[in-house]
Amino acid sequence: MRNRILIAIILFLMAVVSTAAPEEKTGRVLTLRDGISIVQKDSRLIKISSYDDEMAFQSSMMARSALLPQLNAGASKIYNRNKSEMKFAGIEVPTSDKNTYSFGIKVYQTLFDFGKSLSNYRASKEYLEAAKIRSESVKRVATLEFITAYFDLLETERMIEVAQKEVESLASYIKDMEHLYEQGVIVKNDLLPAKVKLADAKQKLIVARNGREIAEARLNNILAFPLDERLIVRDINMKLPQYPGIEEAWNTAEGQRPEIFFYNSRIKSSEASARAKAVENLPIVYAEGGYTYAKNSYQVHENNLSGGIGVKMNLYDGGLARADLMKERALQNQIKEEKGKVIEDIKLEVEDSHLGLKNACEKVSVASEAIGQADENVRAFRAKYAAGVATSTDVLEAITLQTRAQTNYYGADYEMKRDYAKLMYSMGIDLALVYGTMEEKNEPAERQ
Repeated sequence: MRNRILIAIILFLMAVVSTAAPEEKTGRVLTLRDGISIVQKDSRLIKISSYDDEMAFQSSMMARSALLPQLNAGASKIYNRNKSEMKFAGIEVPTSDKNTYSFGIKVYQTLFDFGKSLSNYRASKEYLEAAKIRSESVKRVATLEFITAYFDLLETERMIEVAQKEVESLASYIKDMEHLYEQGVIVKNDLLPAKVKLADAKQKLIVARNGREIAEARLNNILAFPLDERLIVRDINMKLPQYPGIEEAWNTAEGQRPEIFFYNSRIKSSEASARAKAVENLPIVYAEGGYTYAKNSYQVHENNLSGGIGVKMNLYDGGLARADLMKERALQNQIKEEKGKVIEDIKLEVEDSHLGLKNACEKVSVASEAIGQADENVRAFRAKYAAGVATSTDVLEAITLQTRAQTNYYGADYEMKRDYAKLMYSMGIDLALVYGTMEEKNEPAERQ
């Protein structure tokens, strides 16, 4: 008998321990700062863009080659059927060996081409700068995409908590109702709406959990992780942020957005290319020299050194150079128009993100007050129901309002966090610096 009592006590304690210490989540712990670092290093979009930089750099090397000497080498071996001879006073005199070979080296250097080669090189350098700026834009887009997906995942976790709380609240309420039903205080029909509501809440919980799986897979895709990688994301403590006015935000964007600098470099590149094409058919002054050796026992000097200066000019190309110049000027005008449109788009983007953040901050302020009121409302109606002065419908409505208040608050909170990132992005601010500084400020508070 005593052994049975001891076994029962041990089993009870094991149950209590397992209940008090729930299993911890396992997976890769990810913070905003760490995620941004991973994205900027391993993002597929950034890697793809890096090849554009490499191609632009090699194009600049190709353009530079026209400014440097060109060195050529060659060798040949000739097999003749007959020996080379000539008649001299009725006598056949050989002039070279039957089978000869030769080799030589030649150096060519452009001395003056009215700035054509130099303009092409400058155009390629400006294009390389534009490619680098475009890569920076891609990096910023990838970073914003990650931050948005990160907050989306956090929001789905909060929605799971809300759904779980609704299920627990309804289950607790139904338990109280069943107790009252057993005592004959209420009828069975009072239980039915609550059970239907509980079933609906459980379905919402299932949907919320599936939503988290989708959000987690999307974040893994952005980070180039396996899609089934389990992530444990850490929220960031962010109060209502301070942000500049719309005019200040626009002025900052005008001086910071890399897209504007990209078009500035493209315009400079096109202008330099147009200068090169304008002198396409003007004379080119060049110098060349070399060394040749031709095996010929009948020749006095088999090897020779040579050097000289020359001029070459294309007198007529059928209008090719002029058409190419007009095409480049049309491209230049097109780039200027694209720059104007991009500036207007950036201005609209700044205004949209500014208003979005303003609205989100206002919604957070309102929703935060409603949470406490909704919790108190549930407690009040459950007390009234227990006292017989409120109906089951009143309690269910109070629980619904509580869930809605929590949903609205978390939705507004993460909308604010996303819109803050969008505003910083639209202003051209470095997002890695912003969130790195923000996490550094949070770390002392977390340690405390």
